[in-house]
Amino acid sequence: MANSENDKASTSRSEALAWFVTINSGHATDAERREHAAWLAKNHDNEAEYRALGIIWSDLDVIGDPRPKIITSCTTPKKIISRRFFLAGSATITASAAALLILQPDFLTSDYATATGEMRSITLADGSQVDLDADTAIIVDYNAQTRLIKLLRGRAFFDVAKDTSRPFTVQAAGGSITALGTRFVVHEWADEVTVWVEESAVSVIAPDQSKRVVQEAQLTSFNTAGFGALNAVDANTEAAWKRGKLIFEDRPLRQVLADVNRYRRGTIRATDSKLLDMRVSGIFDIKNPDGVLDVIRNTLPVRTTEFTRFLVFLSPA
Repeated sequence: MANSENDKASTSRSEALAWFVTINSGHATDAERREHAAWLAKNHDNEAEYRALGIIWSDLDVIGDPRPKIITSCTTPKKIISRRFFLAGSATITASAAALLILQPDFLTSDYATATGEMRSITLADGSQVDLDADTAIIVDYNAQTRLIKLLRGRAFFDVAKDTSRPFTVQAAGGSITALGTRFVVHEWADEVTVWVEESAVSVIAPDQSKRVVQEAQLTSFNTAGFGALNAVDANTEAAWKRGKLIFEDRPLRQVLADVNRYRRGTIRATDSKLLDMRVSGIFDIKNPDGVLDVIRNTLPVRTTEFTRFLVFLSPA
């Protein structure tokens, strides 16, 4: 019975969000408005969830984004913890939602972290260099036998110091990447991990325990189902973020949004999961992440609705 009630509330919440976007988009038709009114009258949960959304978004108009907007690069030998806030998304909206901003939990457990729009270079105890992309967090666990890095979120470039007695391994989303050389990138996004090698090679173990060696200038990905394709990728594309650019070549919208949301103050969300499989190509300046919205508007069958300067919804056109 409890599960049934929870499912009912979840359905009302999802439908309320979709209706809120439609009605406030400026494109709602008379037929949609009549259908919306009928949906509100259908049951109390629908009305309550919709009313809660109205309260939340009106409050957002007067709340500033507390996250720092900085793009910097610095080197430090000591641990730094960056505290980052983000807007609670549709999945966390409830009728009693009072807290609009919640704290990323991994800021308490990470050894190094970056905020939205922030980049940081770190020199580890063994001389290895780590470049953290925006909104990235790692744990460093070195001992006499191994050098272990846990990527909690985001993207990092590793330039590994040679030490044949201690393997250098990065763990991410249930998989592991062990350096067979020196320079590589690990990128965690939307429950998927991408691995790209700039120099030499890495050995990768996916969550299903399948294995693959990725050579120089190759890129692969994995998730809980195993490996994706193994492709040759140019360094100008995969390392572009270190030069202040984001380059997408036929990438799914889910990856594009995951990347852009790390640089943009606020969040961009899709109201329909089918939109996330659409393909996007383009070159964008990290300092102007809203440029991605222009490309999405002009090239994909979607419309954008901005409720505040911090919250944008994408919905089918």
